[in-house]
Amino acid sequence: MPMDTAAPQHAQRTDLIIRTARLAGRLLLENGAETYRVEDTVSFICKTGGLTDVSVISLPTGTIYSFVDEDGVPHSEVVRTKSRTTNLSVVSRVNAGSLSMEQGFAQLEELSRTPPQPLWQGLLANGLSASFFALLFHGGGFDFAVALVCGLLTRLLGLLFSEDSVSSTLYALLSGALSAVVAVLSVRFFHMGNQTPIIIGAIMPLLPGLAITNAIRDTVNGDLVSGVARTAEALLKAVAIAAGVGTVLALLH
Repeated sequence: MPMDTAAPQHAQRTDLIIRTARLAGRLLLENGAETYRVEDTVSFICKTGGLTDVSVISLPTGTIYSFVDEDGVPHSEVVRTKSRTTNLSVVSRVNAGSLSMEQGFAQLEELSRTPPQPLWQGLLANGLSASFFALLFHGGGFDFAVALVCGLLTRLLGLLFSEDSVSSTLYALLSGALSAVVAVLSVRFFHMGNQTPIIIGAIMPLLPGLAITNAIRDTVNGDLVSGVARTAEALLKAVAIAAGVGTVLALLH
């Protein structure tokens, strides 16, 4: 094959590999994947595409990787990730199946365009989670109903905030405060129920349980920077929730 034909084909192939690895890493980080999973996936895509000397470092806010293409030219990529949420379905689909590079990139593009969860599903899940947690903590029927309302309200409140760190922390603070206000005022107005299981049930869906789990996993795995960063972010959200609830209880005492 003539060199002038092979060079553009190599460049196109390398570009496809880079775009596939970039998109896969971004989708994993945005949807709550562990650091090791992001590194393994990006590294696997690059090596499968024929790239050599692949090195990948993943952090909660982005991924850095370098490699050498088929022509011996070194490359490096930095993918910044600002939006982070939890969607394990996306994480599972990114790592599912054995496809060609072209098919994999097409599937990842389709996955990135997948519309978010319908609002009614989010409301139903959040409301029922809060209400059944209230029952779990020895609440009654009234507590179940009020916790359901709290879950619906906090989910609606989330529509006003984006998923970056500042907004998510503010959302946690205001959600904790809103849950406490609804619980305290409902118990006082109707003279029945117990505000404690209502508040606990309402804030349980807000707690960063997966973030803490991933932080521990990263730390044990030796990814200390990611482990510390994820731990700090999770603790910040937990403190914000507690601060919101505590402030309202102190003011309405």
